[in-house]
Amino acid sequence: MKRLFALLLAIALLVPFAACGTSSPSENAGSNHTASSETAENTEVSEEITRAISYGLVPETLQGDYGKTVTFSQYCEMLTNLIRLWDEDRVNEWEELIALAAASDEEMRREDGILATAYAMVLMEKNAPGDFFHLDIDEVSKQLDSNGDTPTWDYPLFPTWEETGFEWCNSNYLWGGVTTCAILISRVSGKAIYPYDFEGKSAHLQDPLTREEAICAVLRLGEIDSSVLEPDGNYIELSEVGTYDETIITEKLLHAASDLPEVTQAKLPTEWKGAGLSSSKNDGGGAECTDFRETDIKFLADNGFNFARIFLGFSTLRFPNYPEDGSLVNENELRDLDQLIAWGMEYGVHIQISMSFYLDENGNDKKDDTIAANDAEWALVQEYWTMLARRYAGIPSQYLTFDLCNEVQPAQGEDVSYPKEKLGELISSVRAAGSERVLLYSFQGNPNADWVDAAASLGVAIGCHPYYPQYITTTGWEYAEQNPYASPSWPQPWFPMGKVQDGAAPLILQGDLSGAELSLHIDDGVEGTDIAVYADEALVETITLSGGTPTEGDEPFLYQTLYPITLPEGTSEVTIQVAEGGYAKIDTIRLNGSMGEVVMVPHDIADYPDRSNPLPLIIQADGTYTNSEDRFVDGDEIYQADVKPYQDIAAKYGVGFMVNEFGIFGTNVNWDNDVVAAYHDTVLQMLTEQNIGWCYCELYNPIPNHLTLMPVSGQTEFQWQNATKEAVTISCESGEEMEYWVNQELMDVFEKYTKS
Repeated sequence: MKRLFALLLAIALLVPFAACGTSSPSENAGSNHTASSETAENTEVSEEITRAISYGLVPETLQGDYGKTVTFSQYCEMLTNLIRLWDEDRVNEWEELIALAAASDEEMRREDGILATAYAMVLMEKNAPGDFFHLDIDEVSKQLDSNGDTPTWDYPLFPTWEETGFEWCNSNYLWGGVTTCAILISRVSGKAIYPYDFEGKSAHLQDPLTREEAICAVLRLGEIDSSVLEPDGNYIELSEVGTYDETIITEKLLHAASDLPEVTQAKLPTEWKGAGLSSSKNDGGGAECTDFRETDIKFLADNGFNFARIFLGFSTLRFPNYPEDGSLVNENELRDLDQLIAWGMEYGVHIQISMSFYLDENGNDKKDDTIAANDAEWALVQEYWTMLARRYAGIPSQYLTFDLCNEVQPAQGEDVSYPKEKLGELISSVRAAGSERVLLYSFQGNPNADWVDAAASLGVAIGCHPYYPQYITTTGWEYAEQNPYASPSWPQPWFPMGKVQDGAAPLILQGDLSGAELSLHIDDGVEGTDIAVYADEALVETITLSGGTPTEGDEPFLYQTLYPITLPEGTSEVTIQVAEGGYAKIDTIRLNGSMGEVVMVPHDIADYPDRSNPLPLIIQADGTYTNSEDRFVDGDEIYQADVKPYQDIAAKYGVGFMVNEFGIFGTNVNWDNDVVAAYHDTVLQMLTEQNIGWCYCELYNPIPNHLTLMPVSGQTEFQWQNATKEAVTISCESGEEMEYWVNQELMDVFEKYTKS
């Protein structure tokens, strides 16, 4: 599901609400804007202030009395320092823009700081991209009006403030600043430049701007793109990269006793219990921080996990300068990777490095999910993996494995002989550099079976991703918006739709259906397709698909239409038949009658995993439904449909197997948390019974539907309905500390298996 994450990195990130780094996220979430009074009495210098001073952003005259109100000239001086670090050649242009404000010793209000920051953001082109969620200006305006917190609209020191500064919000510099500074966050602290008080529905525009708030705002502006403040990389050729830093991965760590299981190419540990980390490192395209987190690894260890799968875009290793030569990597980034592996060894958590994307010839991630297309692209990927194999040749596979690719494969039906040959060369090169390293290749659900076979035949272990059934696990927000009629349940009756939608098989409903209203929701279809509905073998109605919403290909989507049919009195069986040669993807069936309301949803609306005739659906008097064999999608069904076929291929070639990604990846779909917890319990029980090592999809990411909310994103609520949010602070001996918000019901399910 990595591709879904890549598409959603620009999703809305709600932010912590208090102004500066003196309170925890849980305190921030419900607070009003109290930073001025708090910081006036707070003599402790925050981490953000210390960091800002270290970058040279804060003049000595501002280093102290942090609760004091900042002046225009002082704030402009800090912004000028930031502009100089960003691009010294633009300083003169900046100073002309800000000349009047820079000469004033008048004290600033918060609106003045936001406005000055907007000028810097426009110059630096740091406004939010067009597809980025932003605060609604009209709604914010109403909220501020109701709170008496309206702008003064009097800014003599900013003569061009009325000009449009942010084209995507079609407004002036002030409104652009208010709505943008509230959502763009530091990739280090995860705090917004100027947080909006969502609970109080106020931007606190007329509050005095304290030195602390001002320093933090300038720092965070620099940290929305950490390359602004990050020191230049120490770049070397891939071929010149040496072994790991022995001051990080020490001899003491290497020779310490470990409870981690042994790992071989032929057998991956059944004891592995893990979670993925895909948001923990800058990838050059939008990840929310620039360093791996020690607290992530300790969080896993504290909760009984012993495995972490790291989604690594190789472009990460070229941060922050991203030289045009794709074979150049930053030694500082490699030391960060060393540190991650060292933390894994320290806390007893196996690290699996998984390549997120193949590379193009310039060393950039191929985010179109395509495999290497030519010899040059294969050669560069081979160089990267060989470099890592050489660097970590002395680290046992007990601590470190390589997942050569996550969910990228040749197209279905494509000849795999060329990519198989090139993958074989890559594997040989990696093993020549580190002969003991255990290697995997990971596949999405319903993969290209020929490619799975090809990879296994080359002697690498298989990673499987059973997101099944699709309706529960991978429904996206677009579908949920288009179909408000469906609702999930777990366990879910076995109900395949693949052969129904093109007329190859009828769908039969049985029960007391007398006088009930039957409604069909069509997700997609072909114009003119007939759907015949029979009650006790007598034709009741023929639905002909028409209208819908046109697409670029002029084929209409029909998802906005619900087709109701009143069934005759005494009906006990309904047959729904799509005409031969037509196509109608029926994704929800609703019944209202003596049994109450019944909502029936196919467990999959495609032909995956196979084309099976649906069993007659049995409508029960209590408003539930099953099928004629009382068959449900349960642990055994998930195993047989979406795990065993790939486990069998691994066994055929004598290589290891694991499930290194699973879970529910529905995006902004508000399933009830009880359904979510029950589904995960089913999968974990199945994996335990089948003695398969596992890794949950992700600990967190910008989509708030995992075990924890992403700390640096400022997410404040889980997307699942009725989830209990519990704050957990992780403290490391090194001094690193982070607060995580845990989905307690989901964590309780996982701990049944991680702590048993």
